[in-house]
Amino acid sequence: MKKIYFCLCVVLLCCLTITVQSQETKKLPIPLTLAHRGLSGLAPENTLTAFKWAVAVGANSTECDVHRTADGILVLSHDRNTKRTTGHDADITKITFEEVRKLDAGFWKGKHFAGEQIPTLEEYLNVLKGTTCTPIIEIKQEGTEKDIVELLAKMDMTEDVFIVSFSSKSLAEIKRLEPRLKFAHIFSWKVEGSAESNAETFATKLIDEAGKVGTNIVSLEHRMISKKLVDILHEKGFYVWAWTINDIPRMNTLLDWKVDSITSDRADILIEVIKQRKK
Repeated sequence: MKKIYFCLCVVLLCCLTITVQSQETKKLPIPLTLAHRGLSGLAPENTLTAFKWAVAVGANSTECDVHRTADGILVLSHDRNTKRTTGHDADITKITFEEVRKLDAGFWKGKHFAGEQIPTLEEYLNVLKGTTCTPIIEIKQEGTEKDIVELLAKMDMTEDVFIVSFSSKSLAEIKRLEPRLKFAHIFSWKVEGSAESNAETFATKLIDEAGKVGTNIVSLEHRMISKKLVDILHEKGFYVWAWTINDIPRMNTLLDWKVDSITSDRADILIEVIKQRKK
């Protein structure tokens, strides 16, 4: 009798686990064509133009990077320093939103993009709201979690976005503040030898680290990934996202290995690759 009861408990636990996993990705197609900072191979990264172009080419998701200005406005920038994308050497977290708006975030990509402003997170979400392109928000600055959660609630988009971060602290805080939010843990580890030879070690560590913050989605720098790693993680109920891939042969390899998402600066090319594979 005890043995039967134990088996029933195990089955119930497995069912609950599967339910949680299906909730993580229930709104997302696989493979996910994730436009990196918008269609950043063609337009200035993290600008409204880049995100609009990502939607226009048919990307089913696009990612942005979030920092907070000195006066508390959530804005989009991969780097904390604005030099690379605006030519102005400043810490975006230590200048005001008014100062941020004066920066030109487009000229470096081409004269025809001159005058592009650094957008707010709210502007980004408004571009994507109501489209088939899922917003992916990468938290770059710890301590912004509450502001992000409150903005998503205000815009009624809590269940429409994914949060991603390298920071386990940020992800744990997101889960504490809003359990309904879906999120992925980002990793970039040095590969000693081949990715294949690291697969079992990586899998053990990834399952442990992601498990600590309560997600079954791991977003991996693509050189970490091997077919063996994908197979192990899938068997354990994890989803594997790969970043950032811009060449066609590597896209095809990762698709052959059945990764669940590919991040690219050229989502337009990735989408065409997937279309061709279906023919």
